[in-house]
This record gives sequence, C-alpha cells and structure tokens, in this order.
Amino acid sequence: MTHSQSTGAPDKVKILLVDDQPGKLTSYEAILDELDQKLLKANSAKEALDLLLRNNDIAIILIDVCMPDLDGFELAKIIREHPRFQDTAIIFVSAINITEIDAMKGYELGAVDYVPVPVVPNVLRAKVRVFIDLFTKTRALARMNEELEKRVAERTAQLEAAVARQELLAREVDHRARNALAVIQSIVALTPAENIRSFSESVTGRIRAMATAHNLLSASRWQGVDLISLAKEELAPFADENRIAINGEAVSISPTAAQSLALVLHELATNAAKYGALKDPDGKLTVTWDLCDERLELVWNEDCAVEGDPQSRVGFGSKVIETSIRNQLRGAIEREWRSRGLVCTIRLPRRHFAIPELAGTSVEEPGLVVDSESLRGRRLLVLEDEPLIAMMTCEVVRELNADVLGPFASIADARQAMLESVDAALLDVNVGGELVYGFAGELQSRGVPVVFVTGYHAYAVDEQFGFARVLTKPIERDDLGIALTQLFAPKRVGAG
Repeated sequence: MTHSQSTGAPDKVKILLVDDQPGKLTSYEAILDELDQKLLKANSAKEALDLLLRNNDIAIILIDVCMPDLDGFELAKIIREHPRFQDTAIIFVSAINITEIDAMKGYELGAVDYVPVPVVPNVLRAKVRVFIDLFTKTRALARMNEELEKRVAERTAQLEAAVARQELLAREVDHRARNALAVIQSIVALTPAENIRSFSESVTGRIRAMATAHNLLSASRWQGVDLISLAKEELAPFADENRIAINGEAVSISPTAAQSLALVLHELATNAAKYGALKDPDGKLTVTWDLCDERLELVWNEDCAVEGDPQSRVGFGSKVIETSIRNQLRGAIEREWRSRGLVCTIRLPRRHFAIPELAGTSVEEPGLVVDSESLRGRRLLVLEDEPLIAMMTCEVVRELNADVLGPFASIADARQAMLESVDAALLDVNVGGELVYGFAGELQSRGVPVVFVTGYHAYAVDEQFGFARVLTKPIERDDLGIALTQLFAPKRVGAG
C-alpha cells in the first residue's frame, strides 16, 4: 500500500515530458504544474526510454514530434512495443503542420491526441486533465476489481471450508454411530450368559449407562457432560441419595470420554450392589474427585455397615472397568479391598476434562469474581480477524486494567509481534481460515498461557490444548474477566 492510500489522499499521476529543447520542457512544466501531478522530464528519446523502464506507472507521455536522434513517431513505436506501455496515453506536440497521413501514422502508432505549437496553456492542460481523470478512474476500477476478486476468493474459500466442515460433521456422526453400535455389539457378545434374566439385566444396564451419557451429551449439543450429573444419573438406580455422597469440583467431560466413564461408574455401582456397600441396606458410598493440571483423580470409597472378608472377585464387569480406563481413556486404576469395602482410585488424563465456565458457558461459579487488580499491568496479545470483535475484546481487556498488544488480524502479524514480551494471549481459533494451534504451541513452549476464543463449541478445540481456557462467541465481559482472573489468580471451587 502506498503512502497516499494509507492517508486517504489520491496518488499523483506520473506525466513524462519529452523534448530535446530544455526551454520547451520548462514551459510545459510551468503549464502543467497547476495540475499538481508528478512531472518527469527527458531531453532525448534515450533518456525517455530509461525513465519509462525505471517507472512502470507513467500514465501520460507528452512527446515532441521533431527530435534529432529518434523522432516522436519512432519513439512512440518503441514504447508501444513494450507490453507494459501498450495502454499509456501518448500526446504528440508538433511545431510543423501535420498532414493527414502523418496524423494517421501517429494514431496508428498509438497517439491519443495532437497539440500544435505554439501551445495554448489552457488547451494543453484540458487535454492532459482528461487523460489524468481517465487513468485515475481506470486505476480505481482495477483496484475495485482486485478487491472484488479477493473477496470472491475469500468467500469461495469460506464456502469450501463450510462444505469441508459439513463433510467432517457427517463423517463424525457416522463415526460416533458406528462406535456406539460396535460397543453395544461387544457388550452383547461378551456379557456372560449364566441365564436369560441375568444376561438381559446386564446388557440392559450397560446400554442404559451409555444412553445416559448420550442423553447428557445431546442436551449439551455434544459440548460435554457435567461429571456431577453423570455420577448422579448412573448411581441413582442402585440406592437412594442418602446412601450415596458425591463430592467434587465442577468438571465437564469431553464427548470422547463421557460414555467410557459412564460404563466405568455403572460397572463399579453394579459390583457394589452385588458384593459391596450397596448390597447392605445400611452401607454407604462416597465418590470424590479432584482436577489438577495433569489429571483428574476420582476416588470410589465403599463403607459397608458390617466388616467382612475383602471381596476381590474379578468378573466381566471388572474387565470392562480395566479396559475402559487403561485402553480407552489411557488412565490408571488402583483397587484396595478393605474390611469395610472397596476403595478404588482412578486417574485419568487432564485432556478429557474442562472447567465448565471456561468452556463457553455464561453461568458464574459461586464466589468466583473478576479480579481486575490481578490483571493490572499484564500485557495481553489479542489475535482476532473480525474487526468489531477485536475492538470489543481490546476494550474489555483495557477496562480490566491490562494492556493490549494488537489486535492482530493474521497469525503472521501476531508471530512478528512476539518479538516483544507478553503475559498471555487471547487467540481466535480460526483466523482467516487458518487454525491457530501452531502459533499456540509456540506460545506454550515460551511459557505464555493462552485463552482460546471460538465461534464453534468449546470441545472443537484441539485435544492437545485441553488444559487451556476456552470462551465461545459471543463473549460476555464477565466471562472474559473470569477467564483472565483464573489465568493469573486461579481459584478452586468445590461442588457437593
């Protein structure tokens, strides 16, 4: 972009004056000076050609017909043979009477007009002004056409991306359906058939566990399942709430892990109902969990009313638990059979879980408030390609006493800005059709925490950034404030 474009002023048009007599060049310059354009002067055809090669945007050439080395006609022919100057306006100035044959020759060589000598200043200015206006409008039209082509290309890319997303969605739905059918098929095939009734109950219970997780996922539009809700739903059929205590912070389970964890809870509850604390009318069960930076740790603690011999029986349900935790969820499990019942500790990777409020919901946790003092003096990089959203985000960040680096509308510009130090980054997931994960990884390697902003649901964010905070558009001021507050002054909240 030129300086004139950036300031809003029109570009000056370049006009080349060619004459072997310095006095005439000076007079032409004086006549055209009030047009306020950029005037270039050449004393010979050779000098004119040199200037043309060094200035590819000359709009008008004023040529004296009679020159000693090359006359105006020969110079015009050479100019017209160059592809760059085939549309350049050429005006001949002649001190002799031009015959009709000479005039035709000039027009055939590409002349657009003749000016006789002595030159009438107003006439010359008027003729040149016409071609200035024509060049300016043609250039503006070309720029508009380029911008239109750019927008068409961008829109085409967006449509292609939308089609690709639809195809991806269709494949994902097909994948989930096939996975669900495959799991059900495995449940039916692997469940021991001691008798028809027990077989039916076992299969029905396991399918119900999966259906519970599926219903909760559907209710959240496949954004995730609240762990408290899942635990309550899965344990409700086995005992009343007075015998079961569920304690843990608000945690959302990713769609890829929800059904597997639902099966684990179902199998643990089934075993407790058959052999453990839920078999005894006075027995109790406590389920607690804690989410840290690396993992979620869930503790299943059975408390039987009467002490007895530990029951370390390992049946098909236990195998389902082992397989789901170790193979499907890539976690670990430890069992300890005590005299009062089973204590089971399950550790699962952090990437399967998120804090609900930071996964795009607008419900505020009890006691959690925006602490703008913790943000004072912090420098936040903002990457957002939608101008209005970028303006709003920067305004909110400044209201929270933080400083803004940006906003940037491209990953390349944001990456260049990282030559300066920042405390955190707010990143739009999709910037101009380019995913931001590579840049987010660079920030992570430098120890810069990120908050993702997306127009899709929160779990669309790549699993490798499961630790990161995610806000969904439209962004509420308090949601952004809370996310940034937790970034620099984290607060833990328990859920009973």
